[in-house]
Amino acid sequence: MSEYSRDYTVDEMMTVLMAREVRNDDVMIVGVATPMVWAAFTLAKVTHAPDAIYHYIMGNTFVLEPRQVSLLYLEMNTARAYRFQDSVECTLESLPSDKLTTIEFFRPAQIDQYGNSNNICIGDWNKPKIRLPGAAGILDFSMFYARGSFLYTPRHDIRTFVPSEDLFFVSGVGFQEGKLSICGGAGPQCVITNLAYLDFEEKTKMMRLKSIHPGIDLETIKNSTGFELIVSENVKETIPPTKKEIELLREKVDPLNIRKLEVLSGNEREELLDEIIQKELAKQNKFPNILNI
Repeated sequence: MSEYSRDYTVDEMMTVLMAREVRNDDVMIVGVATPMVWAAFTLAKVTHAPDAIYHYIMGNTFVLEPRQVSLLYLEMNTARAYRFQDSVECTLESLPSDKLTTIEFFRPAQIDQYGNSNNICIGDWNKPKIRLPGAAGILDFSMFYARGSFLYTPRHDIRTFVPSEDLFFVSGVGFQEGKLSICGGAGPQCVITNLAYLDFEEKTKMMRLKSIHPGIDLETIKNSTGFELIVSENVKETIPPTKKEIELLREKVDPLNIRKLEVLSGNEREELLDEIIQKELAKQNKFPNILNI
């Protein structure tokens, strides 16, 4: 019997792939409004990276204990801290400068073939069509981190994956002109999407198709990307989640399916949001330690 699951959703595939990027000595930065990232880091913590430490942007705290993904009680889940810091001090001063092991996932609105990303605006800077959330800590981790930057998007399409000339603003630094950042960071390491796992070719630093998710064909990926991807001759199928990973994710890490808010839109998202709120309000233990469940 195979250890791999056949019963998983897109958000579960992406969450598992993100979790697999975590190393045991990482400081895992959990940003704002990224439940898929929180779920991925928690899954890593309860599987292969028990010594990894959380750093929550919300609350600016280091946290050791793995908690269920929460919507209403996010700040309460960050309360069990052993040291309080602000984000910049945590990422750039507290850790050894020669070995920053911080890992952070960022969801870009636009990304080009060199991993440069935009989260500022769509359209002209002076009169944008859409004002995006902003850069926040993206400047830090895209330019300084020795572990590099990690990216994800549940919408692999030509509006997100654009050629450099169509990038409206660079708020996250990739490989500028195919070169590493002068600030010493390792640059973008991978992009995890609903269709594929992508990395960057060593010589040219251009985005490369590393593996294709089960059920997806190569032409779909090419047609969903606004620039030409490097495709190796032996591109493989993405290794699916294991049965254990899916069990932990559904039953302990994120039983309320909060991670799914990142892949849904419209009425489906509104209905799930209402369901999550009602279930969280009804919980007796608002912020359980997963290891005690």
